[in-house]
Order: sequence, then structure tokens, then C-alpha cells
Amino acid sequence: MNKLKVGLIVVMLAIIAIVGGYATYTYNPGSSNGTVKITDMADRTVYVPAEITKVLSTSPPSTNTIYMIAPDKLGGWNSNLTNEQKKYIPSKYQELPVIGGWYSTFQGNPENFISQNPSIILYDKANLGNSSVDIDNLQQMMGSIPVVEIENSLNATNYTGAIQFTGKLLGETEKANELVDFYENVLTQVNTTVSTIPEDQKVRVYYAEGAAGLQTDPSGSPHSQLIDICGGVNVAQVPLKGGNGMSEVNMEQVLQWNPDVIITNNPQFYSKVYTNSSWQDVKAVKDKKVYLAPTTPLGWFDRPPGANVIIGIPWTAKVLYPDKFKNLNMTQLTKEFYSAFYHVNLTDEDVKYIMGNQTLD
Repeated sequence: MNKLKVGLIVVMLAIIAIVGGYATYTYNPGSSNGTVKITDMADRTVYVPAEITKVLSTSPPSTNTIYMIAPDKLGGWNSNLTNEQKKYIPSKYQELPVIGGWYSTFQGNPENFISQNPSIILYDKANLGNSSVDIDNLQQMMGSIPVVEIENSLNATNYTGAIQFTGKLLGETEKANELVDFYENVLTQVNTTVSTIPEDQKVRVYYAEGAAGLQTDPSGSPHSQLIDICGGVNVAQVPLKGGNGMSEVNMEQVLQWNPDVIITNNPQFYSKVYTNSSWQDVKAVKDKKVYLAPTTPLGWFDRPPGANVIIGIPWTAKVLYPDKFKNLNMTQLTKEFYSAFYHVNLTDEDVKYIMGNQTLD
């Protein structure tokens, strides 16, 4: 074998070892179907079936990632789908069983998982919650079903590794690369423009949560991170709250912060903010710059965290700096995102409905 061939083999082995976060990927003929030795995203060695046919996850961010990459291998949802969500999820996936999970304040039931006989179970370390289960405890609960750790939900500037890891694990590398291409393209476009905005010209933003709009998350929170990523200044001067976030504030604080733009994901707050006398002196309200982030089938801006907020990156950039992002066509991007990530094809009317008839293009 000549040196060129040897060199090519070494390169290919190196690629196999690192793509998607795998340190090793070795066939093990110890069982009838064979297993694959992998290193998960917590550097744990795990033996998984060579052919993975059904996957469950302990929390919504990684469940949603499975659905995006390999919907036919998803074995269940963590909670019931709403009627709104079902509008933009193909019917064949709507009736998957609801298995619960370990996230937020929810404590799952291992029997719900075991009874579905999955090939593997994904555990999302960054589940933002108060659930106390760790991966070692979870593996004990699940017996012989391999539990694989993935880290994908907290950092919207770093989804590539988790998407590629999941794609490799599930035998869907090409699909994972398609999603990564979309993600990295919009993130690069936004970063390139945002990096040129002087600090004194950045838009000041308040993230209004809850029906009264008097809960929020400051800079540094995964719930409000798109403000930072898209070049805004988060005005909330409150302690960073872990878990589900949503720090309580009062109207006097909001008036003092006096944001240029308000983003909310609460329809009740949005429907009343322009007629609520308490908010009339806030600059964003006076300037008609309150925006309702789309939430169908999953949040664009927040909740749950995860790859679903990728489409929220160009949306938030466009909300904050419409003149600087005229090149971002939200109708076209939304159609591309929903086709690639949610497996549905949208009409222009669908896009208008999802965006609440808020015109950004």
C-alpha cells in the first residue's frame, strides 16, 4: 500500500473519530446485531446498537432535535402536543406516545421509557430545570437500554456540535449537515453585521414575560440570549435566575429602563400593551415597537431552548435593526426552516399566520 493511500486512510479515520463529537466509533460484534462503541458529549464510553430504530429523550430540547433530524426514529414526546403545534407537525408524528421526562420541575417515570423499548435514550444535560436526576442514576433506572448524553440546549451560538453528533448517532449525517448549513448561514450573516454596530448605537431591549409583562431574564440568561447575539442591549438589571428564569420586576423599573424595543412571547400581554395606561410612557410602546415572537410549533425566541430558536436569530436581528437586515427575507427563511427542521411546506399565508401578521420583510 503506497504512502498516499495510507495517508488517506488516516485522514478518513480521523474524520470519523471527530465528526459529531465522537472520539471513537468502533464496531463490536459481541451481540447478534452488533454494537457501536461511541464517546458521548460527556466523554462517556457507551455501547449503542449498530442499527438504531427508536429513540427517546428525557427533555424537550433533545426530543425536538431528534424530530428535526430523524423524525421516523422518534419514539415519543415529553408532553402533549397542542392543537396549534399539530397544525405544523405532520399527522404521522402527532400520535406518538407521551412519555414525560426529567426537565423543569418534572420528574419522569422510567417505566414510561422502558415500555416503549427504545434503542437508546438521549439525556440532555443542559435541561434548565430543577430535576435532580443525573445520567448515572438515569442509566441505572433504564437497565440495559443505553443512555447517551447530549448537550444542545443552552448556547444558541454553538448548536453545530450537538446537531452533528445526533445526526451521526442516528445515521442521518446528511440531514444534520443540511440543518447545520442553514444555522451557520443565518448566524454568520447576523454576526457579520452586528459586529459593525458601535456600542452607543445599539438598540435597548426589554424581554417581557408573563401575562403582565413584568417578568424577564437579563443578559447572560439562555432565555434572553438572542438579544445579545443579535446586537441588542438587554436593559433588565436583575440577578440572573437559574432554571426556568422569569425574574419578577415592577413597572417602575421598566419605566426607568425605558427600552427602545420590547419582545414578548406572551399573546395576552401583547394584545393589551398598547391600551394599558401603565405602559404608555415606555419608549417602545410610544414608538409601536413591541413584537410578539412566534411560538408555533415551538418558540422562535425562547421556550423551549434549543435548535427551534435558530429561526429566531434572523427574526430578532430584523426586529432590532430592520434597516441593517433588509437582505434577510423572513418569508423565504421561514419556509426553508420549516421544511428542513419541521418537515412541513408552508404557504405565504401560513407564514403570515405564524408571524402574527407582523410584517418584517
